[in-house]
Amino acid sequence: MVREQVKGYKSGRDGQLSTTVLDSLEPTTLAVVENSESASRHFSNLSSAIFLFAARVIAAIVQLRVVERIWGGQYAGLNALSNQVLLYVTLLELGLAQAAISLLYEPIMARRFEDVSSLILALRNGVRRSVLWGALLIAPIIAVYAWLVRTSVPFLVVVTSLELIVVSGLIQLAAVHFQAYLNSSERIDRVNYIFGSGYLLKTGFGLGLAILRHEFLWLPATIAILTLGEFLALRIAFRKAFPRFTTVECESAKRSLRSKGKFVLIHKIGGLAYNQSDFIILSLTTSLMAVKDYAKYQYVSAALLSVLVMIFAALTATLARHQLTSAPDSRRSQYVVIQGATCLIATTIMLGYWFTASTVVRVVFGAHSAMPWPVIVLFGIALMLNIVKIVDDVFIAARGAFEVGSWLPVLEAPMYLALAVLLSKRFGFAGILTASITTNLLVTVVARGIVLAQPVFGVSVPQWYTGRLRNVSYGIGLAIPILLAYIGCQHLAHSEAIQCILINGVAATYAIVGAKKILAAGFRRQTQRLTEPGY
Repeated sequence: MVREQVKGYKSGRDGQLSTTVLDSLEPTTLAVVENSESASRHFSNLSSAIFLFAARVIAAIVQLRVVERIWGGQYAGLNALSNQVLLYVTLLELGLAQAAISLLYEPIMARRFEDVSSLILALRNGVRRSVLWGALLIAPIIAVYAWLVRTSVPFLVVVTSLELIVVSGLIQLAAVHFQAYLNSSERIDRVNYIFGSGYLLKTGFGLGLAILRHEFLWLPATIAILTLGEFLALRIAFRKAFPRFTTVECESAKRSLRSKGKFVLIHKIGGLAYNQSDFIILSLTTSLMAVKDYAKYQYVSAALLSVLVMIFAALTATLARHQLTSAPDSRRSQYVVIQGATCLIATTIMLGYWFTASTVVRVVFGAHSAMPWPVIVLFGIALMLNIVKIVDDVFIAARGAFEVGSWLPVLEAPMYLALAVLLSKRFGFAGILTASITTNLLVTVVARGIVLAQPVFGVSVPQWYTGRLRNVSYGIGLAIPILLAYIGCQHLAHSEAIQCILINGVAATYAIVGAKKILAAGFRRQTQRLTEPGY
């Protein structure tokens, strides 16, 4: 009987149950089928995250190297700057996308298709309205900013390049409701494959046309044009994944989105100001040439951070489902165990950055301005703190608890921006990294622990601080063998590139195996507690 029911389930279109099949499935059978399909999605989602990460890294490296070689360092800095401007354009969605994702988890699980359609329509209408108004406002802002940038690149080239990137961002926002559904329904792999392919195609065709036409502006122009292709691909993927989508009344959904979206927007503004404004600040306080030199090391740091962000993003929908259905003790245990494994990975990555970042930059980007060792140390510390922070951000998103402590990003953004501007003027790269580390410690660690410990993570404030300190210390202690390996590797006779590959391979294997053991031990203890008599 169960086998026939499962077969009937799989015969549905793209994993969507027909009403007849849904009604015929027994709860136990349905749970088994969902768990089986969820496991297969995990692998696809994680694989797609790695593909997207690789595509982004390849695109960034190729663009920076080719643009610098053909048009010079100032244009390379402009190209790097354009990527951060694109991220700020996404603020025009006003936090509605992440709000919709957090609200979609429950109706998707319960298969309330009309409620799902209502939320998607509310998101589409809300974002497109804000995009239309935002497009009118952002054009003059970009023009003023282009005029303020310190560079020898002609003003017309700077402003045209940035405006074309803005157009790309507006097209992406028009498809945000497709992404929201695919993300919340554990089908983020389709989004990742589309965007990953887009990065490669935009880079290949854009650089090819720019070189052929001897005009840099063909690169941002091609990016804008091919973004239309991403829109169409996302629309097709959405229609296949959710054939039950219909036009329904969505006024109630609009109110729910606006209510939660305003808190998401606050978090998004704070996150962008903290994570994606260093190029912009350096372009105003130093020069585009400095942005180019800084970007090479920042790309290495961002690549390491991005692969973990993508992996966690691929699992957020699954984590949200567990948070909705698990007991409080189980939710707390999930957070503590995952954070412990992440601390080991973060410490290992920090050590890898300290000892091999310069080698990676030389191998990948060729000749470069030497980066002082203290600056590399600061890069590594900032990277470690940001990796540990990912766990908190993912649990906030999974719980949809954006309204709790919504004032924290309001404190974080101006604190970082003020420190970054002041310190970068005086100390350059070291100043802007010091601002990042200081803000992370004061807001993400000290203030967040006080405000979010109980309502979001389900632990008392002392427990939160004790657990964070224990996990970080545990991660550092477990990473000591890797530190010794990095130090010992400096005396090997092999070339720098071979040393870098070998030692980072060993470190990555050590971190993955160690994190896996931490997760297995933690969840084993959780299972034992749940099976104890009288629990």
